[in-house]
Order: sequence, then structure tokens, then C-alpha cells
Amino acid sequence: MARVKPGQIRASVEDWKDVLLHFPVNANISSDGGQYSPVATVGTTPVYVASELFDPGVTVALKEASVGLTAMFTGLNGSMAGSINYYWEARTEAVVIGSGNSPVRLDGAWVNLSGTLSKSVPTLSTSEDTYSGQLKLGSLPYAPIRIRLTAVDTARASCETGKVKCSSIVQFVGNVLPGV
Repeated sequence: MARVKPGQIRASVEDWKDVLLHFPVNANISSDGGQYSPVATVGTTPVYVASELFDPGVTVALKEASVGLTAMFTGLNGSMAGSINYYWEARTEAVVIGSGNSPVRLDGAWVNLSGTLSKSVPTLSTSEDTYSGQLKLGSLPYAPIRIRLTAVDTARASCETGKVKCSSIVQFVGNVLPGV
């Protein structure tokens, strides 16, 4: 709801936005309700298992942001026990008004959300983990925000696959920036 705030010289508009966004569904519906992003093969070179832009449709100066992110890793047949290092990252990819009232694209630095996590994924086994909580906003001042999951096998190439559950969510609360 927009609210006019009087000031000594000018009035400003406070327009709060509370948005809940899911990872995009890139799969058919399923019998058990579990939908996932496309599968990425994990090897000895870091790979982006998923990289998605969460765009509320306007630029938002964030007051709060929270996530619930679920990743699934599967050991491939004959791959023996594999070990994966993986981490969740985020960055601002917003447009703000710069000098001269012209729009400026703001791509922030990548911020590590989870720290580096390690997991053993034996042959033909599946491991699913959910990480959730409030985000620190110091390095993520605006939405839209891009979130990505990066994974790498510590010893062997192409031994595991990874994907992100489409019920993973991002929630933003903040003020809409006018004119963007």
C-alpha cells in the first residue's frame, strides 16, 4: 500500500513490496509433487547446477530477504564413492537511478550464502539438503537477486549429478524504488 509521508520540503511515497518467488519450473508435473531444475553433471571443474534471477518485477530496496534452497545430488552408476564441494551464492542484479536521472545497471559482487559444504555421494545414492534462513543484506541491497548453486567433485570427473528442487523459495520485503 502506498503511503504519502510529508516532509519539510517534499513528500515521498513509501510503497512496500512483499514478494515470494519459486525456482522456475523447467520440468513436467510429477506424481510425487517433486519438480527439479534440469540436471547438471558435476566433475572436477566447477559447474553451475542452477543460476536463476529472482525478479519481483520492480527494483526493491531490501529490508528483509529469506531463502529456502534445496539441492539434490546423485552418484552415477559405477562411479564409486564421490565427494562433492558445493555452495550457494547470491548477487544483486538491479537497475537503479543514477546521476542525471538515468537508469544504471547494478551487478553486485557474489556473496557466499552457505559457506563451502562437502558431501560424500556413493554410487546410485541420492542426497538432498535444504538450507534456509534470513540473508545478510549488507552486500545485497536491492532486488532483483540472482542465486546460483556451484558444485565440484574433489577427485573424479562426471561422477555425480546435481539439481535444485523447484519448491525452493526466495522472499523479499522492501520499498519499491520509484522511476526504475
